[in-house]
Amino acid sequence: MANKSNLITCLGISMFFLASAGFAQARTNRAGVVIFDNKETSRSGLSAVVEKKIVAFESLGSYIEAELFNPGFREGDSNYHALTAVSDGKIHFAVNTHDPNRAARYYIFDPQTNAMTFVAEMDKALGEDAKTRVSQGKIHTPLIEHNGKVWFATMTAFYEGRLPGTGNYGKLTYDGGHFVSYDLKTGKFTDLAKLIPSESIITMNMDTKNEILYGITWPSGLLVSYDIKGDELCTWGAVQGRGEWGHHPWEWDIICRSLAIDPEGNVYGSTMDGMIWHYDRSQTRRVSYMDGLNLSRVPRVQSAEEELKGDFYHGWRIIRWNPNTNSFWGLHWHTTTLFEFVPSAKLIRSVAELRPKAYQGMSRNPEKSQFGFMLGPRNTIFYLAHGPAVTVKGRPSLQSSLYLLTYEIDKATLTDHGPIFSHDGRRAFFAESIAIGPDDHIYTVAWVEVADGKQKGEAAEAAPFGPEETVNARYQILLVRLPKWQTFVE
Repeated sequence: MANKSNLITCLGISMFFLASAGFAQARTNRAGVVIFDNKETSRSGLSAVVEKKIVAFESLGSYIEAELFNPGFREGDSNYHALTAVSDGKIHFAVNTHDPNRAARYYIFDPQTNAMTFVAEMDKALGEDAKTRVSQGKIHTPLIEHNGKVWFATMTAFYEGRLPGTGNYGKLTYDGGHFVSYDLKTGKFTDLAKLIPSESIITMNMDTKNEILYGITWPSGLLVSYDIKGDELCTWGAVQGRGEWGHHPWEWDIICRSLAIDPEGNVYGSTMDGMIWHYDRSQTRRVSYMDGLNLSRVPRVQSAEEELKGDFYHGWRIIRWNPNTNSFWGLHWHTTTLFEFVPSAKLIRSVAELRPKAYQGMSRNPEKSQFGFMLGPRNTIFYLAHGPAVTVKGRPSLQSSLYLLTYEIDKATLTDHGPIFSHDGRRAFFAESIAIGPDDHIYTVAWVEVADGKQKGEAAEAAPFGPEETVNARYQILLVRLPKWQTFVE
């Protein structure tokens, strides 16, 4: 395994100013379609508390049945971004863990045979040992296929006070996140480059034209790049002040979880306050804010957390390039507002609220945006949204249920296809990834409730190390196969 960790510190960033601007809004009114309603958009006189809704299983008009596939990682507790359909006909994905003695695992699933292959645990793949050093507990980035390899980056999963752990369970300090590639022919991982200690790579994207990987580090919010051809790792300075090291309320800035890259290699990111920054390789000071654009003007409604927490997230949660419209499409973090971003025109426009039907028209949104967002066939957005928890008699309550939404861009049509259940009636209630496989089925890696008594016991043993989003739930992290995408789009 190659270990090319030559760190070259490149030019830093400049200081910036940003003004806000108004945005165009679009809506449609079609029979049988859940749409956004402009009612209750005023921010005056709104209640700070919005309770999540529940719905009884017996009252559901319809729901989606899905198949479940167990990777067999009992200590696995999450998945963020890391799922992709690869040209070899397989589904590649990762399962993360917050167990201090484990590391994230990489899996391959064959849709033709339903065979699940455990490929590697990331500490061993990178020459580390989770028993002696704080491990690579997460792959928190997309898995990107390019030139016969899958590219991604690693992150720690050991925290104290939402920052890198310092107690370390008596282990060596976290050694830093890695840029990594997986060769589809040889089945070997290559350790491309490693960051400084205590800094992870929380998101990554690739400029395929120039073959450069870009990432943002956590918790400092440094923009980093790795030039594949030149084998050069560079840092371009902090793009979000003190990042998540900062003190509340004025210094802290939650790190951007999704980088936008256009076909020419321009890189864009957002801050918690809604500012958009742009990285331009042709400039000496390569990073600058985009004057006149601010994502804080995108939402038509507030989130339930805006006044409750006092630190509203106006950045995008997820964003993707759409070659059909020659623009980016993304989700506002705390309101799930779908927006279009056209850098060449310096334009952002609100499009729709990507919410389940039961949450449409509410003055505030009780759910945040998630990573299960993709641009699929027929210029359609497929989105796995968190919505009202479905109650089932004899089962414990859940914080939410998982719904499939589609937005057909050419028709401006938003459709709620209902909550997701397994064939044996288990509820999927949380997901942060989505892909369409070579078999045309929709896939995700989801949090799925445990109904079996023995499995409940095993889940309870692993629960103390799980992520905060689902700390009170008993669940398994499973690969979930939904029906074919054609089932949901005309």
